[in-house]
Amino acid sequence: MKEHTYQICTRCVMDTTDPDITFNEVGECNLCSNFLEKRAKHNYNGAESDIKFRNIVSEIKKAGKGKEYDCVIGLSGGIDSSYAAYIAKKNGLR
Repeated sequence: MKEHTYQICTRCVMDTTDPDITFNEVGECNLCSNFLEKRAKHNYNGAESDIKFRNIVSEIKKAGKGKEYDCVIGLSGGIDSSYAAYIAKKNGLR
């Protein structure tokens, strides 16, 4: 069995106690790298993002037509899920 050196990510608190974690040349873990890569594809860029968001809301409303609800939101009570519920309500989703 190969012994691993203990290492902590330079961006977050993840470390080598996760057996599947890997680190790049600057010490960032694969979880941070994956997040940054995905975030770059979905960054807010003004009117273009607003149009995409409105289109998504329209698709959700269309799929929910004739139903009691348009969507289900998991609510933990934290900031992110509470904000998601607020934005859904603000945009007329049920």
